[in-house]
Amino acid sequence: MKLVKIGLRVWITIASVFSFVGGWIMLVHAPKPYQSFQQDANTALPTLEPLPPLSQFVFGDDNNFQNQPMFNTQPRQRFGSNSFFRTGGS
Repeated sequence: MKLVKIGLRVWITIASVFSFVGGWIMLVHAPKPYQSFQQDANTALPTLEPLPPLSQFVFGDDNNFQNQPMFNTQPRQRFGSNSFFRTGGS
C-alpha cells in the first residue's frame, strides 16, 4: 500500500511538472494578439464631449436638501441590564 501511495505521488508530480512546462511552451509559441487600434500620425485620438454644469441638473427643492444633515448625529443607545442578548446561563 505504501508503494502505491509513493508511486501515485511521483506520478502526480511528474504530470504536474510536464503540464506546467508544456503550458509555458504553448504560451511562448502562441501568436501575438491582434492590435485592433493602431495609432497613425494622421489620426486623432477620440475625445468625449464636456459634461454640462451641475446647475442644469434639478434635484428638487434645494432648501429641503440643504437642511437635511449629512450624517446621523444621534447618540447610540447602549444596552442596559435588560438586553435581549443576555443569556440566562452561567
